[in-house]
Amino acid sequence: MDIAARVMSVVSRTSTSESAVSPIDSSQKIGKVMDVSDGAFIGGFIPSLIEKQRYPYSRPDFLYFSDEEITLSSDHSIRPVLCPRLPHRMPLFAGYAEVINAGKTIQNEDQASAKLLILTQQQGNGISSFSKEGMKFRSRNSSERDDNLDDEAMLTPGGNEIERSNIFAPRADAALFSLFDGHAGSAVAVVASKCLHEHIKTRLCEILDTILHLDRHENLNFGKHRSESSYSMSKIGEEDECRIRSEQLVKGAIETAFLDMDEQISQDKQVWRLPANAGDCRAILVTSDGTKPLSRDLTPATERKRLQELAYRNPELIGNSYSRLEYSKKLTRSDLKSRVLYRDWFMDGWAVKTVKECDLRPSLISESSRKRRLLNTIGVSRGFGDHHLLTVDERLSIKPFLSAVPEVSVTNLRDLNVLTDKDVVIVASDGLWDVLSNEDAGLIVRSTLGSTDSADSSRYTQAAQDLIAAARGQQASGNLKRWVMNSGGHASYDDITVFVIPLKYCAAPPTNLEEDEEDDEMLSLE
Repeated sequence: MDIAARVMSVVSRTSTSESAVSPIDSSQKIGKVMDVSDGAFIGGFIPSLIEKQRYPYSRPDFLYFSDEEITLSSDHSIRPVLCPRLPHRMPLFAGYAEVINAGKTIQNEDQASAKLLILTQQQGNGISSFSKEGMKFRSRNSSERDDNLDDEAMLTPGGNEIERSNIFAPRADAALFSLFDGHAGSAVAVVASKCLHEHIKTRLCEILDTILHLDRHENLNFGKHRSESSYSMSKIGEEDECRIRSEQLVKGAIETAFLDMDEQISQDKQVWRLPANAGDCRAILVTSDGTKPLSRDLTPATERKRLQELAYRNPELIGNSYSRLEYSKKLTRSDLKSRVLYRDWFMDGWAVKTVKECDLRPSLISESSRKRRLLNTIGVSRGFGDHHLLTVDERLSIKPFLSAVPEVSVTNLRDLNVLTDKDVVIVASDGLWDVLSNEDAGLIVRSTLGSTDSADSSRYTQAAQDLIAAARGQQASGNLKRWVMNSGGHASYDDITVFVIPLKYCAAPPTNLEEDEEDDEMLSLE
C-alpha cells in the first residue's frame, strides 16, 4: 500500500516508486560514551538483557497510529510529516506534527505527551496553615470535619463523610504538553512521556488547596485588575506581598516531580534496559507583539559556570583526565609556556595565563562539530537518565554533572489583557531550532493561522506541519540523501517534533470550536 495513504503528510508526494538507500547508521554510540549496565564486567550485578521492556517503543498515543503505520512512517528517505489522525481530540485543540531524522538513528528518538489533568486535593495532605505578618490562610485537610456537623449533614444529603469530602475537595484542571528529546535511544524518553504527568499531578494535588487559596488572595489584593473594595478589605500593601506565591508552589511541585521521574528511571534501570536520555527543547510565546522566549537551551555552553563550579568543588569528578578551564583556542604541546586567554567558574570575562602541562588536558566543555559537549560526550547539561553512563577511556561518571531539575518559567495570561486565536506557544525539539530562529517560527505560524478558517479545529496542526516542513526542507535534486531548505541552506537532519498551543483556549476552552467566536474576536482577561 502507498505510504502516502497510510500516514498524514504536509508535503505532496512526487513519486513513491523511486528507491533510495536510507543512510542509517546502525551504531548507537555517541561520542566516547558507554553505559555500564551493558558492560559484561558487571558480572550480573545489573541485568543487561531483559526479554520485554515495560514501555516498548511507540509513537504518541494521540496520533492513533497502528504498529504497521508507525513502521511505514519511519522512512528515512521520504521523511513524511506526521500529525494526529483526529486533531479535534487534541487537548485545547493544540497542533502537533513530527518527522523522523534523515538516517541518524533507526527510530525517532523524540517523544511527546499531551494530557488534560484533573487535580483534586489529596486526603490528609493539606497544609494546616500559612501566615505572614498577620495575614493567615487556613487550608483544611480534606478529612477534617466542619464544626457544625448537623448543618453539613443537612446540606449534603446521603453519602458518608469521605464521599462528601471528595465532592467538596478543592479541584482544578490543567493541561500539560511535554516533549522529550532522547539520545542514544528512545526508551527513557518513552518512559518519561508515559509517567512524568503522573508525578506532576501527584505533587500538585498534595498542595492544591494552598495554591488555590494564595491565587485567590493574589488576584483580589495584588492583581493587575485589583478590586476597588479590596483596599478596605486588606491591611497589606503591595510592598508587603506574601513571600510565598502560588506560582512558586507550582514551580516547586514541577521541580520535585522531575526529580521523582529521574529517581524512577534510576530504579527502573536496575531491572529494565533503558538507554540514556536528555534534551534541549525550547518554548516561545507568539503574539501580535512579536515573539518572546519562554525557556533557554540548557547546554554545556549556557551552563558553563555551573559545570565548572562542580568540577572546582569536586575535583575527583574529572580526576587528571580533564581541565575544568575554558580556553580561547584548542591547545597543543606547541602552546606550552605561551600565553592564552581562559575563564573559570567565577568569571564572565576572560583573563590571561601561561600554558602549563595540565592545561593540555581536554577541556571539561569541548567544541565538537560546531556544538559544545560535556566531557567530550553529550551536548546537553540537564535531562533524565544517564545514571550509569561513563566515558569510555577514563571511566568517569557523567551523571554528577547532569541535573534533572528543570528551569520553570511562569507567564500569567492575565498580564496579556486580551487573547486572540493567533496567540500561541510553540514548543519544539532542537531539530527545529537548529535551523529556524524564534522570529522565523513565529512568522510561519501567524501566516498559517491568518490564512485558515477560525472554525477549523485542525488549523494549529496545520501550523505545526508548516513549521516541520520548513525545517525539514526538501530532498536535493540529484542527491536524495541531502535535505535543503527553500532558502538553499542545510535543512535539519534531526528528529523534529512540534506543539502549537493556542493560549485563548488555555484561558477558556471552548466546548465546540465551530460555535466559537469569529477570527478577530478577542477574549478579554480583565
